[in-house]
Amino acid sequence: MTSMVLNKSGIYALLVISALLIGLTEFGLSGKPGSLLLTLLFWSCIAQGCIALAAACELVNARWIASLRRELLSLYPLLLLLPLLFLFLWPQLDLYPWTDHPTLWLNRPFFMLRNLAILLAVFLAGRHLAKRSLDGQTTGPAAVIYLLLFVTSQTLAAFDWVMSLVWPWISTLLGAYFFTEALYAAAATSGLLMVLYFQGKTRDTSLAVGNHLRDIGLLMFGFSVLWTGLFFAQFLLLWYGNLPEEVGYILDIISNSPGRELAWLFPFALFLAPFILLLAAPVKQNRHIIAGVSCTVLGGLFIERLCLVMPTVPLHAGALLFYNLLLIAVVLLMLHSSMHVSASAD
Repeated sequence: MTSMVLNKSGIYALLVISALLIGLTEFGLSGKPGSLLLTLLFWSCIAQGCIALAAACELVNARWIASLRRELLSLYPLLLLLPLLFLFLWPQLDLYPWTDHPTLWLNRPFFMLRNLAILLAVFLAGRHLAKRSLDGQTTGPAAVIYLLLFVTSQTLAAFDWVMSLVWPWISTLLGAYFFTEALYAAAATSGLLMVLYFQGKTRDTSLAVGNHLRDIGLLMFGFSVLWTGLFFAQFLLLWYGNLPEEVGYILDIISNSPGRELAWLFPFALFLAPFILLLAAPVKQNRHIIAGVSCTVLGGLFIERLCLVMPTVPLHAGALLFYNLLLIAVVLLMLHSSMHVSASAD
C-alpha cells in the first residue's frame, strides 16, 4: 500500500489524467454527450460540499470534525478537477436551447468564462483554507471567503447548468436548494469516512468514535428535514401557481419511465429513509446504520440530479458508470494519501 501513496504532484497528475480520460470518452459518445454534465453536477456537490462543511465546522468550533478534518480537507485538489472537466463542455453547449438565440447573460463565451472563474476561485480558496487549517493557523477569514464562493458556485451551477437547460422554467429557490444539498452530501460523506477509517481507532484516544457517529447522525437527520422543507416549499409554489412554463418541466420528468419511478425514489432516499432510520437516539451510534444511510443519501442525490437533466439531456449509461467509478477510485486514493497531501499542502 505504501507504493500507492501519492504526493501532491502525483495527485494533481492523477486528476489531469482522469480529466483527459473522461474528456476523450465523452467526445467519443456520438449522440449522447450529456453524461459529463451529470457527472459534474454530482461531483461538484460532493467536492465543494466537503470543504464547505469543514469550513463551517471551523467557524462554529465543532468538535466532531477533529477526527475527519484532515480527510475532508485533503479532498481540496478534487476542486481543480471541476474546471478541467468543465472545459470539455464547450463543444456540448448545443445542449442548451439559448445557444440558438444568445443573450447578454446566456452566451457561449460569458457562460464558460464566469463558470470557469468561479470554479477556479473555489479551488484557490479551498487550497488556502486547507493550508491554514492543517498548519494550525487561524481559519476564520479563509472559511468565510470559501463559503461565500461555495454558495456562489452552487447557485451558478443551479441557474446556469440546470435551469438554462429548460428555459423558460425558473426557480429562484434552486440555488439555495443546491448548496444545501452539497452540505447534505458532505455530511453523508463524513458518515462514510467515519465508519471506514475511524471505527475502533482515533488519532486522539480521548475522542469517542461513538459520540462522533452520533453527531454525524444528528447532522444527517437535520439535513433530511431541511431538505424536505426546501423541497416542499418548491412543490407548494409550483402547485399553487400552476403556470404552464413551471409545471411543464415537472410533467416532462414524471410522465415517462424511468423518470416517473425515479421521482418517487429520491424523496425516499433523501427524507424518509434517513428520517425514519435516524429518529431513535441509539441508532445514531450504530456504524452499520450510519454507513447505510450515508450511501442512501448519496445515491438519492445522484438520482435527483439524474431526474433534473433527464428530460433534455441524452445520457450514456456506460459512460456514467465509467466516470463515477473512476472518480470514486481517485477519491479513495486521495484519502489514502491524505497524510502526505496535508503535510505538503500549499
